[in-house]
Amino acid sequence: MDYVAAEFVGEVDVIAVAWASTYEKTASAARGFLNRGATRWLLDEDDSVFAAFEVTYQPVGVFVVGGVEVKRWFGSLPEQELRQAFTDALA
Repeated sequence: MDYVAAEFVGEVDVIAVAWASTYEKTASAARGFLNRGATRWLLDEDDSVFAAFEVTYQPVGVFVVGGVEVKRWFGSLPEQELRQAFTDALA
């Protein structure tokens, strides 16, 4: 995700949300997975973000444009498909 997000810096905000972990473990994972710095992360300690988006497990991706959900997917996406999803969301 972070690799593709780096191509869209300034056009989109990408936030990776983790849960069921500690801050230290989440920070360590973020340093490993989000090494381009294009994706912000947070730990949903009270499950409020996951509840708001009706997410019951990970990984799930959600594109929100102007406060409206425009795409949701479950599992990981191949890089080209993810890039196309970013492009479509910006169209």
